[in-house]
Amino acid sequence: MSAAESIIRIENVTKTFGSFTAIKDVSLDVSKGSFTTLLGPSGCGKTTLMRLIAGFHEPDGGTIVIEGKKVNGIPAYKRNTPLVFQEYALFPHMTVYENISYGLKLKKLSRKEMKDKVDVMLDMFGLQGMENRFPKQLSGGQQQRVAFARALITGQNILLMDEPLSNLDAKMRVEVRSELRELQQRTGITAIFVTHDQDEALSLSDRIAVFDKGHICQVGTPWEVYFKPQTAFVADFVGVANFIKGQVVGIENQDIIVRSTDGPIRVNKGDYNVDMGQEVTLVIRPECISIIENTNTDARSENVFIGTIVQSSFLGRMIRYWVQAGSLKWIVDDTSPSVRGTLQGTIKIALDKNKIHILPKES
Repeated sequence: MSAAESIIRIENVTKTFGSFTAIKDVSLDVSKGSFTTLLGPSGCGKTTLMRLIAGFHEPDGGTIVIEGKKVNGIPAYKRNTPLVFQEYALFPHMTVYENISYGLKLKKLSRKEMKDKVDVMLDMFGLQGMENRFPKQLSGGQQQRVAFARALITGQNILLMDEPLSNLDAKMRVEVRSELRELQQRTGITAIFVTHDQDEALSLSDRIAVFDKGHICQVGTPWEVYFKPQTAFVADFVGVANFIKGQVVGIENQDIIVRSTDGPIRVNKGDYNVDMGQEVTLVIRPECISIIENTNTDARSENVFIGTIVQSSFLGRMIRYWVQAGSLKWIVDDTSPSVRGTLQGTIKIALDKNKIHILPKES
């Protein structure tokens, strides 16, 4: 990404707190008008980077550039990067109208100008008729909408969000994140979103930066991060995966043959660059495995394993099975549970060679 395409550029940024290094040599470009998510487990550095962008922390090394201007040393209130927290941080003694218009009041706009802008925000976030309520009179979702409206009303091009949906119940989270994504696309603002929730990251983002232990492991589209993870950590953290260790024992035309503990597995060669004898890890998502019910328990065919269901979990939209096949326990998702119900006993599982991802052996 060129400097012209980037609205935020983070270059080799390091931040320490005493003897603890929160992030080290992190670089990331955020393109204008995009929705970028910083994803990772607790303590991985994602919130630290967010606060560095916002100006609440100063980096010990590296550079942060926002809209072409180096902002190292510039305080938060001069950066035009409003940050929405998970606690909402609404003023409890102010009405919805007063909370939303607070930034405009500091800019000393006229009453008419403030009212016009607040009315636009009330309409945009479905808060009409609630302008005279206090935060304690609102639901969690409504409070969150007020926080977004207050952050956006002064016309900034960038919105930072630190796990803003974590206090909502499951159904409300889905509703609000859908509204948030639609709003971001409609207004064209640049959004940076911090979360540890993989579903949120996958559903909201144009690009995801996956963090672990103060480093960015991978930056890519949701599809790339999910189906083409660059490390075992990314594959394991983002979703659920089967990890099959093996060795390359054949390269035939467009296929790679990998010897596993329970037999050979054929993989589409695609763009993978592997050598004979190389140790690899195969990553296979549970929903990429097919179940064959009518089982002839004689010799298995290529990429098909015979196994026994040892556990199942009904998840509504799917049933997840744990299938013991030889020395391996496979996680398999049946995404059509309404058709055949819950299975038991012996089944066959079939691997699609085009849906298997190869990870090189990590050093």
